[in-house]
Amino acid sequence: PDDLKSLILSLDERRKSQEEEASAITDELTTSIDGKEPMGISTPLVDEEGYPRADVDVYRARHLRKRLNEIRFDHSILMKKMEEVMIQKMANEKDEEMDSRKKKKPKPKYDSKSGKWVVSSWDGTVAGVENGHLRKFDDIGKEEENGSLPLIKDARKSSQQHQSEQEDVIQQVIPFAKIENVLADSPASEARLKVGDELCRFGTVDYTNHRGLRAMSDVVSRAYSDSASIMLVVLRKKCTINGNAQLNDEHRPTMQQITLKLTPKPWAGKGFVGCVFSPIQ
Repeated sequence: PDDLKSLILSLDERRKSQEEEASAITDELTTSIDGKEPMGISTPLVDEEGYPRADVDVYRARHLRKRLNEIRFDHSILMKKMEEVMIQKMANEKDEEMDSRKKKKPKPKYDSKSGKWVVSSWDGTVAGVENGHLRKFDDIGKEEENGSLPLIKDARKSSQQHQSEQEDVIQQVIPFAKIENVLADSPASEARLKVGDELCRFGTVDYTNHRGLRAMSDVVSRAYSDSASIMLVVLRKKCTINGNAQLNDEHRPTMQQITLKLTPKPWAGKGFVGCVFSPIQ
């Protein structure tokens, strides 16, 4: 499993390198300089009379186009290789999951946070309580044992720390992407994502660093290679009993903040998420 993880990370680094080089070449081919027509990716490099165009560097254009085609070919082979390795890793993980499910589970614990007796899921998270998939069963009771007192801790925080926390909260609730489609039986569907959800946080990605949503693919690749889940924070419209959007005093939809967990993995469709995002300008 460690060898497969290292291989996936190595292949992903190559993927990112290829995509960055292809993006730079595309920008150069499609950018107009001094008002002149750009070289173009597939536009003719000769004029109407069959002579080389005088407004572009024909040699440079041919070299860039050749390199772009090479990258596209190498990228398609690389993606197939990544898919094969990920499927192999997923098969190994299923075997490990079955072994984990057969193991004897620890005794139930009393969770003071929810006021309920809870049990451990096969993956070590908490079963039977809200957002239990975001908590570790082994951590239950440690807060009391360590004598953690949130109010005392808050009182000791410096003004600088408090300001930093406020900024984190503000970043967390500013949406940067919208869910346009969620495919049935996909990892996104299992994570309970819905069309219309506004994404405020996608793992370590928020509105300040999503790079036109490209950063999200990096998070998905890392999560899959680490067999990890991605914490999501979304804004979702509150609905009335009739299914209509609940409006606030300004006659705008009332939004509720929801925390979800997405586990990227192969499924019947393409990719490892099964969801279509669009950027929020």
